[in-house]
Amino acid sequence: METQLSFFPVISQIKNSFENAEVSVVAAPSATAIYQLSKGVAEVVPYNFAAPNSPADWANLLGIVRDREFDVAFTLTNSWSIALLLWLSGVPTRLGYSGAANDLLLTATVPRATGAGHYSDLLGLIKVTSPLPALAVNVPRGDLTTVESMRQGTGLENGYVLVYPGPTSSGTTYPTDSWVVILKDFQQRQPGMPLALLQIDGAAPQAAELASALPDLKILRPETPGQAASMVAAANLLVAVAGYPLGLANALNVYAVGLLSNSDTALPGSAEGDRLVTLTSATASLADITPDQVLKKIWSEEA
Repeated sequence: METQLSFFPVISQIKNSFENAEVSVVAAPSATAIYQLSKGVAEVVPYNFAAPNSPADWANLLGIVRDREFDVAFTLTNSWSIALLLWLSGVPTRLGYSGAANDLLLTATVPRATGAGHYSDLLGLIKVTSPLPALAVNVPRGDLTTVESMRQGTGLENGYVLVYPGPTSSGTTYPTDSWVVILKDFQQRQPGMPLALLQIDGAAPQAAELASALPDLKILRPETPGQAASMVAAANLLVAVAGYPLGLANALNVYAVGLLSNSDTALPGSAEGDRLVTLTSATASLADITPDQVLKKIWSEEA
């Protein structure tokens, strides 16, 4: 979900630049819920881009796009089927990255760049050139209330240290043994501070291992992205691998330490600051970041 979260500043910029703009998003079914955290999205349409969609699925999406009579459509893909769909939809301004069918069927394209600036390149096609705003999220009130009750029932109402061990978008995790060393150090230094683990995105096996090694560890299992954001917001500190929890911490001004491989970013568009610091492995393996390095970073920031 970090890719979707990184697009939030683009949505905000469109809303800021065009007073009456309404923004709709087409997203994979597994990613639609994250847009509950965006104030700028009017509608989310589920469509599984990765699946072998039937002609009926494709035609249904085409009908939705045609019915909405959009003025502008952005595509982040180089898919022939999506480019053709937008061409047939009648949307007058169709924008995306250059290559494949996009150069033939869209009205304008830009080269796909790397790094944080490539979304700004797309906005330049509609004459929006001001810097992107900071990432911001809107946590639904119902999720805040649910998590508050959950924290009161688990002894976390006065703050806690939260960890997210993974997996990252590439499926990697930070080693369980290393987490045990880090968390036991916390217990020794701050015995009154509860420890909690954010269990999302297939983290259940590692969560069970850590709970076995640390009986006092609380396991938090959010059911929605809004609940995950509420759990991050209530934490005194988040220690996490690359993924959308780090982005949430950045948006919510929560102190965070990010553990990254040499191919990761904390979140596209995010940067280190007073509340977000990162440790980057010299290799593609998170295991090469030692617990001692993490603890030195944490306690130097605390000092």
